[in-house]
Amino acid sequence: MFKRHFKKLIALVALLGAAFYLFWPGLSPDLSNPPRLYLSTIDSFGTDTGAGNVIGVEPFMEPLDYATVGRFQAKLEGYLDRARDEGWIGENTIVLLPEHIGTGLAAVDQGSRVYDTNSLSNAKLPIITHSLVDYFKNLFIFDDTDKTTAALVRARTRASADAQLAAYSSLAQKYGITLMAGSSALMTPGAYPDSLSYGHGPIFNAGFVFAPDGTAQVDAIRKVHLEPFEQGFTKQAWPDFLPVFQVGIHKLGVLIGADSHEDDTTEFMKNQSIDLLLVPAVHYSKEPGAALPARSTEHITRWGMTVFLKGNLWGINLTGQAQILEDGTVHTAKTGENAAAIYNLWLK
Repeated sequence: MFKRHFKKLIALVALLGAAFYLFWPGLSPDLSNPPRLYLSTIDSFGTDTGAGNVIGVEPFMEPLDYATVGRFQAKLEGYLDRARDEGWIGENTIVLLPEHIGTGLAAVDQGSRVYDTNSLSNAKLPIITHSLVDYFKNLFIFDDTDKTTAALVRARTRASADAQLAAYSSLAQKYGITLMAGSSALMTPGAYPDSLSYGHGPIFNAGFVFAPDGTAQVDAIRKVHLEPFEQGFTKQAWPDFLPVFQVGIHKLGVLIGADSHEDDTTEFMKNQSIDLLLVPAVHYSKEPGAALPARSTEHITRWGMTVFLKGNLWGINLTGQAQILEDGTVHTAKTGENAAAIYNLWLK
């Protein structure tokens, strides 16, 4: 009798332990120290003619940088403050952030367990349990190849979209810049006064351009040609729906990642007669490797820049080398593959 009750007690303890492991979010993250910049390269191309400039930021991101909106914004402010110290931020300044920089904000406002692990799967578990009802609702409604990732993105889209809108709008207003805010995976992305997402539908890798007054412009820029890691949960867009933007005297186009070297997307931009092309990019790999060269933009326009997301996010090594197109001349950055950088390009 005693043995039977003892076994039941052990089973109950094990069950409670498993439940505690699944649902315990960890402690409040320690945000007492300011974000580290890991900045190794600051470089400028051309001369100031009064026609404006592009500042490309390759931030080195860590999981803790996504803990709160304030922490995420403070990380980016660290780089923009350095650019301002160089005298690069003015009335007609455009700032370019890299691809998928906002995707990590799916992890905003979580416990320390999310930010202390080097495993993406270990980070996902407490985020899922934090949004369990929304997660399971999306898991069963939609038929994505990568159902778990898609359900997680959908469950966390509103939190991520709200965080991005708050941070990017504030940055654009604080520095008086036009901000090409990289990209992120969002459900039904769109430019609205109170949100960057609407409705309940497909996921796109999408970016936004913010004006100096802090408003998102025109519409979302949705990626057309997906990377292998995106294909299981992200929908492919159409090149004919890519927006263009007038910034000062320059007509600006944005091609996210692989879109910058595919015929349909590059031909579309050429036909729009843009003179400035910005390419937010990412090299997503679980293994360290040589930095990838940037995509070429010189056959599309006279001026352009490609920047890559850097860092180590939940065990994923992020590398890449920036490229700057200065009036038809291509410059490939010489920064280290695992270090942050800031590049300035004066326009004419």
